[in-house]
This record gives sequence, structure tokens and C-alpha cells, in this order.
Amino acid sequence: MKLKKHLFVCFLLLSVATYAQKNPVAEVTKLVTKSEVEAHLTFLASDEMRGRDTGSPEFDIAANYVAAQYKIFGLKPAPGLTGYFQSVPLQNSHPATGGQLTLGSDVFKYKDDFILFEGENTNWKGDVVYAGYGSAEELEKINVKGKLVIALAGTKDAGGNPMAIFAASGDKYKDATKAGAAGLIEIFASPQIPWPALVNYFAGNVTMKVKSGNGSVPHIWLKDSDTESLKKIREEALSGALTVEGVKKVDVPSRNVVGMIEGTDPKLRGEYLIVSAHLDHVGVQKNAQPDKDSIFNGARDNAIGVVGLISTAKYLSQYPPKRSVLFIALTGEEKGLLGSKYYADNPLVPLNKTVFNFNCDGAGYNDVTMATIIGMERTTAEADLSKACQAFGLKAAVDPVPEQNLFERSDNYNFAVKGVPAITFAPGTKAFDADLLKYYHQPADEVGSLDFDYLIKYFRAYVYANVLLASNPAAPVWKAGDKFEAEAKKLYTK
Repeated sequence: MKLKKHLFVCFLLLSVATYAQKNPVAEVTKLVTKSEVEAHLTFLASDEMRGRDTGSPEFDIAANYVAAQYKIFGLKPAPGLTGYFQSVPLQNSHPATGGQLTLGSDVFKYKDDFILFEGENTNWKGDVVYAGYGSAEELEKINVKGKLVIALAGTKDAGGNPMAIFAASGDKYKDATKAGAAGLIEIFASPQIPWPALVNYFAGNVTMKVKSGNGSVPHIWLKDSDTESLKKIREEALSGALTVEGVKKVDVPSRNVVGMIEGTDPKLRGEYLIVSAHLDHVGVQKNAQPDKDSIFNGARDNAIGVVGLISTAKYLSQYPPKRSVLFIALTGEEKGLLGSKYYADNPLVPLNKTVFNFNCDGAGYNDVTMATIIGMERTTAEADLSKACQAFGLKAAVDPVPEQNLFERSDNYNFAVKGVPAITFAPGTKAFDADLLKYYHQPADEVGSLDFDYLIKYFRAYVYANVLLASNPAAPVWKAGDKFEAEAKKLYTK
């Protein structure tokens, strides 16, 4: 009798689970509640969290809060981790106070003509060589050991597009130092970013970066000019000298919060969906007036995204999908997508086993009839995303402001440049207008200003979209002709 009773109970449990999986819309509605998401948001965006600035004690509290949710849901640590934290070695770099670069007979001054993007105090003399765009292939063709390398900023295909410059810069620097170069100089020529703005940011402020293992090797951006040396360097090596002084660096340890659910399908469990959202915001306004609110609570940007991640983890922990899923609450997005950059360079699961990154982020919302999905039309995930939004009465809308370059301004971008199909689910945005900018990176972005009747639909749609993506037999891919399609082909043929 006891055996029959156990079998009967097992049958009932299996039947309930199967029923729930056949009715995920009803089950998402049941599990993702208004009171619970409001509680998460109220904690993460409270005044006591002081804007969750990267490297702050309050960011660490927020990271512990997310890790506690993973623990409650029974998520496993990701491969290679003993807990839920991936250490991210960040560093504050205080700008140089002076410097001079000599190329042949031309002399360039710090700030007027060049800035130090990476490196420490320097006093160097030697040969300077030209390497086109500074790709690994171009560096291999010349002897750069012990020499300062000059290259054009950006890439051969993208030219001086600002995001191409930033995206390619780090890899160029790694390749140049790996080849034994004494340093890298990139000739910066981008009309979208005026030189004074670049100087003001990188040479006028403390900047945060992922800590480099390349030590004192200098990485410089040099303003393009019609000087004799920059003409001659393309044809012949020149003698040069570089001095930089006043640089100071301070380590800022931080972490990504990572949990995992194993897939149920014997074949698809070897593929991974990454659900991500950045946990940091911009902290507290310095030198604020005593009677003014100075805390950037970051309810919209991006406590909403983190709650989307937590809600998805809750659902999938109870109803595991066919694919495996990694949940990553990322650090340092507001400092330059640093946490996602570090993860993409140091993945816990091989990127060629990662089939999709579904990021949750946004500047806010001004249209409660839709979700804005940045990059939706670029991948074959479009049908699943539209279905998920429609199930909860929302329209799945594409980026309405392509001129804002939102695709390349959130963490999905660091996965995309590696070839992984990666897009961002954002609240409904019809324009970057006054209604949105009133809250975007402003102290007014508090929980009390949120529309929870809209947000509960938004969260449920995001969770359901992940349910569909994680169990769809066909993994999403870039659509033919997308700019990242070629990189994806290289990644997934490894």
C-alpha cells in the first residue's frame, strides 16, 4: 500500500507540473505578483541604497540581496564558482597631470593633443611604427617588440564610429602588449565626439575600468592632425619619446551576481540562455544643495531590470526549461558596461555554448501600451518576443530612437560583439522626450513614481519571453546580413 501511495503522489506532482507547463501564461500570472515586485523595487531603489554606485557598500548590499533570492530559489553556482559571485577587478584611474609625446620633429602636448587612456606614469624613448588599424593580423606583419605602435582608431569595416572605437580599443591594446609593444597610440578622428569632450571625460575625471594586467604599458589616444610626423609614419618608422606624469590608480573590487538553472532536455541542457540586468546606478550627487534630493535611486534604471531577472529566476526555478539558464546581475554598466565586458572576456560558460543573451534594462517609459525591445528585429527571437508581450496585453515594439544608439549602450552589446545574439527588453519608449528625461538619471526616479499596473504586465511578459526562449527547440540567431552575423559564424563553428 505504501508503495502505491508514493507512486500516486508522484503521479499527481508530475501531472501538476505538466499542466503548469501547458499553461505558462496562467502560471506566470500566478507567480509574478504586484506586491512581490513592488517589494523588490522598494528595497533596491530605497534612499538607504544611495544609488547603488559601483564599488560602494550599498552596491554590495544589493548584490547580497540578489544572491539571497538565488539561494531561496535553489539556483546553483555557475561552473567555476563556489558561490554566486564572480569577482570583477575594477580600478579607479586618476588622470595624469602632464605629459609630452614626440614623433620625429613634432611635439604633442597632453590634453591639447593626446590623452592617456590606459597605463601609468611613463618615461620612454625609442622607435615608433605604424600598424594600420592595429588588428592582430596587421601587428603580426611587422616587428613591434619594444616599439611604440601607432594605429588608426576604430576598425577597417566600421571606420571611426564611436562605439567601434571603444569596442575595438581594448582588444587592440591586448594584442599590442602581447606582441611586446612598448605602447599603443590610436589616432582619434571621430566627428561625433569633439576632442574637448573626450579630454574633459578621460583627462578631467576619475574614470573606472576593468583592471588591466598590462601594467605600465601606455595606451594613448592622439588627436588627428595634419602634422608631418603623422604623414611620414605611414611610410617609415620614426624615433619618438613619451612622458606621462601624475597618474594614480586605486583598486575597486566589485562582482557580478551569477546563478544557474540546469536544463531538463538531454540535448538542449548543453546550451545556455543568459538572462542579465545591471545592478548598479550612479550613486549620490556631489555638492548638492542641502535642501535638494541628491540620491539617484535608479528605480527605472535599473531596479526594474533586476526585478525582471529575479522574477524570471523564481519562475524557472519552479518550472525548469529545456535549456540551461545563467542569471547575471551585472556591475559597472553605468561606468562603461564594465561587468558585462569582464564576463564576456572571462565567461563562466563557453560563449559558443551560450545561444542568447536577453538583457533587461531601460531609461524609463512613456508608453504603457508596449515593451520596447532593442534589437528585436535583428534576431529570429522576434516571434517568441511578440507572443510573450501579446499574452499580457502589450505590443512588442522596436527601437523608436535609433539615433540614440541604444543597442550599443547596454550590456547586451558586449555579448553581441563576441557573436552571441543579444538584445535588450526595455519599458515602453516612444521618444526621448520630457516625460522620460524627467526621471532618466535624476533623483526623481523613485519607486513612488512608478505605474505598477503597467509594470506587472511588463514583468510577466519578460518572464514569459524567457520561458519561450529557453525551451524553443531552435536557438535564436542573428538574421542574415546583420553586422554581428560574421562573428557569430566564427564563434559557433569553434
